[in-house]
Amino acid sequence: NSVATMQIGYLGGAVAGAAASVQAVFEYNQKNFKYDREMRQKTEFKTREWRNAQCDLWRDDVREIIGLTERKMDSYLVIGTLQLGMSVVLFCEGRLEPGTPPWLMHMYMMSTVGAFMYLLMAVWLAMHASIVAQCS
Repeated sequence: NSVATMQIGYLGGAVAGAAASVQAVFEYNQKNFKYDREMRQKTEFKTREWRNAQCDLWRDDVREIIGLTERKMDSYLVIGTLQLGMSVVLFCEGRLEPGTPPWLMHMYMMSTVGAFMYLLMAVWLAMHASIVAQCS
């Protein structure tokens, strides 16, 4: 009877030791798991931060490209308007000498009107492009 009690005592001690070992291992793994999850969450948040910053850079690039287009079209608009005004002055006041052959007069008027139409279209399209770039 005392041998059986002793064996049960040893067995109980072994089970208690095994349970304590399992509990210690579980607590150790739980601490590692929580630490790992915390590090993984911080990594995910940092990755999202970097992606947001990257999207902001892309948006800035698009804004700069659109701003460049707008400035370029504004420059074209100023130059085209000045040339259009010169074309109107040439058409109204830039008459050829009396006695100029009619074929030369027709060619002169056709080229002046052609330049006026081309410059008018250039001013119109530059204004349209500038407005579209500004609205984007």
